[in-house]
Amino acid sequence: MENNLINEEMIFGCFAAAQKGEKLEQSAESFVDVEEYENAVMYPEFARWARSAGYPEVSELFLKVAGEEKLHSVWLRELYSEMGTPAEGNDTARAKATIATIKQNCAKLIENNPQKVIENALKVAIRVEEREYQQIYPKFRDQAIEQNNKKAADVYQRVIDSEREHANWFQAALAQVQTKHATKEAAFA
Repeated sequence: MENNLINEEMIFGCFAAAQKGEKLEQSAESFVDVEEYENAVMYPEFARWARSAGYPEVSELFLKVAGEEKLHSVWLRELYSEMGTPAEGNDTARAKATIATIKQNCAKLIENNPQKVIENALKVAIRVEEREYQQIYPKFRDQAIEQNNKKAADVYQRVIDSEREHANWFQAALAQVQTKHATKEAAFA
């Protein structure tokens, strides 16, 4: 894989989208699968990149969000205690494979252009969180409302609010990374 192939779009391939099922339980299983993937795989990997690239504050942010993604699945598991471990969705499996591919070349990329790797990871995190709070989880909330499950609808709304906050945090971190880089460039000009 060449350096120029690992870009924002490829990193976006690390995103696994939860799928709305015909039944609330199916939607919940997909939701838990994806939130736990973000907690255990995606955001910890982004944190590793940030740490390797010399952005410890961004690494800490990715880990903080990873913890909150786990909390989202805990909130929903409280309603579906019989769920057990959901089957891994096709989108989650694809996203894990994408991360594995990127991981093989990431050290070299970070060495060549650490700021670009972290900017791309943050841009992807923003897109992921925005897509979840704007498009995906409102559908899950609405499904719960339609099926008169106020508790599930309330959990999804809490998650929507949390994902919105994550997007804002990542946006602020991206602005800081870009400002830091611009300041460095101006100092060398």
